[in-house]
Amino acid sequence: MKFKDFFNLKISEIDVPSLILVLLLTGCGLIAIYSATTYVGAEVNLQYFWKQVLGIVGGLIMFILLFSIRKSFLLSYAEVLYLIGLGLILVPFIISIATASSNRWINLGIFQVQPSEFMKFILIIMLAKCFSENRRSPLNPGYVLYPLGVLAIPSALVFIQPDLGTTFVYVVIFAVMLFASGYKLYYIFLICAPFITMLAAFNSWVFLAWGIIVAIIIFINNKNILFSAAMFIMNILVGVLTPFFWNAIKPYQQQRILTMLNPRLDPMGAGYQVIQSQIAIGSGGLSGKGFLQGTQSHLRFLPEQHTDFIFSVISEEFGFFGIIVILFIYCFLILRWYRMAMTAKSTFSAMLIIGGTTALLAHIFINVGMTIGLLPVTGKPLPFISYGGSFLMTCFGLVGLVHNGNAE
Repeated sequence: MKFKDFFNLKISEIDVPSLILVLLLTGCGLIAIYSATTYVGAEVNLQYFWKQVLGIVGGLIMFILLFSIRKSFLLSYAEVLYLIGLGLILVPFIISIATASSNRWINLGIFQVQPSEFMKFILIIMLAKCFSENRRSPLNPGYVLYPLGVLAIPSALVFIQPDLGTTFVYVVIFAVMLFASGYKLYYIFLICAPFITMLAAFNSWVFLAWGIIVAIIIFINNKNILFSAAMFIMNILVGVLTPFFWNAIKPYQQQRILTMLNPRLDPMGAGYQVIQSQIAIGSGGLSGKGFLQGTQSHLRFLPEQHTDFIFSVISEEFGFFGIIVILFIYCFLILRWYRMAMTAKSTFSAMLIIGGTTALLAHIFINVGMTIGLLPVTGKPLPFISYGGSFLMTCFGLVGLVHNGNAE
């Protein structure tokens, strides 16, 4: 086969406005990383800055690759890509066995690669094929079985690494793509209800109220008494078994969830990051303290400030107005890309756009939520802004998928 059978670089079909905004966010990230890694009383360390520049170069290569690859190739080799992705996810487990330590990364010497990051767009490609070629009607409950199996395998592997944040991103991608494919909202509720039941099970009264709500929704929307009863009993069993699930996860993950509910339970431990982040965000005020003037970051009160908590650094130095600009750009991009999906030429193209956009939206939601204390600290960076080569390449790859879906 010839090169042109796999790739077709359609430069004229690049959505220039959205690409410019992505590069603008990336530039803001470089400025924020420079500031976040500059400390009072220490020499300026440009190591992270130049590594991020290298990540941008890799990201642009990833963008061109995912944008120019033919959709016919993606459709034909989706299963092969999926198996390769699963194989890469298994590599850290092999490393962990060999080194007797937890590992999510593959060390390539010069840099490290996190396979679960690249699995995001492989999962999107595979799900896009599932939904575009599914012979069953979206009104049929069985419509979801095969796509659910595609989701379950990488999600289970990543969950036990453990990486709860990435697992959540996988589930969100699946749920939104499933809804966009025309699947009945009631059935999506049945899929999501057990997860809500697990959360409700921590409080007896909330669990009782949620059980009543589930019963009403199930029995109103389904006339099959046996099916409705089975769904209701399943949710009750999930709630009863939740304490066993809770005891099965790592103590530090339990602490993160409890800290999300009340950061001051452990102000010098698990709650320290959230409290310092909230102080940094609040101290920025409307206009911020100015570039390189943030005390929380430059005096090293704020942990992981160049990665997970870079949103707090921007808020402290550029204030409410600064983060509003960043969030406005994100909103513009997300809405623009979802609108592209509505005018896509095929179902497969629309699914690529929706999947890529949703993955980025999930990361934005998680990162901002954890920095302000509304979500647990899951270690999910802010797209295009946080430091991290693998993640930056993933983000640009997702943008490439979105542009690919929008192209002819």
